[in-house]
Amino acid sequence: MSVGVRVPPPTPMTCASSWGKGMGAVSIVISLIAVAISATTLWLTYLRRGRLAMTKPTLVFFGHDPVPRTPEKIFLRTLLYSTATQGQMIEGMYVKLRREDSEQTFSFWAYGESEKLVAGGGLHVGRAGFSANHHFVLSVHCPSYEFLPGDYTIDVYAHVVGKKSASKLKQINLTLTDEHATALTRREGIFFEWEPDTQVYVGHQKNPRETPYTANAVPMSD
Repeated sequence: MSVGVRVPPPTPMTCASSWGKGMGAVSIVISLIAVAISATTLWLTYLRRGRLAMTKPTLVFFGHDPVPRTPEKIFLRTLLYSTATQGQMIEGMYVKLRREDSEQTFSFWAYGESEKLVAGGGLHVGRAGFSANHHFVLSVHCPSYEFLPGDYTIDVYAHVVGKKSASKLKQINLTLTDEHATALTRREGIFFEWEPDTQVYVGHQKNPRETPYTANAVPMSD
């Protein structure tokens, strides 16, 4: 007479133990994900420096500052913003105007709204951005600049605190016609408006005294 071997069924304790091990693994994964999210938030909020950027100017102006010497200047309207939460501190800004093989730096910077302009000498720009008129005037130590007909490139630069060299923010291309160049010799101004349909700047002549954008950028002396 043979005797069969009885195999006992799994006890409830065995199932509970497996379930507990599975939940423990899930808890570890969730904890690791939470730590990763916290580290990413810390990096994006407090540690990542980001960079300074600017939007495409909707308006650019060639003309002269209405002071006794009437130095040449470039005006533009734009929004500066930081790609990081902590923002950027600007020490100064300037533009380089290029035409063919020539290059001229407009180093004196002022910003503000209409008649309320201040000389640039430190500006904090946050993630929400800072919108203003920016005036770049030819230094009193430089000879007069002649706006000749042709294709121009404006390179906008900013010195950011903590960086060794200036950062190039934007490159702007436009064309000055013979008629516009002649108007500038009469101390009139040329506005260039951005046309979204054609993706080019279109210039038109305007007397600078008729616009609020050409206030004295700085209280220069003779």
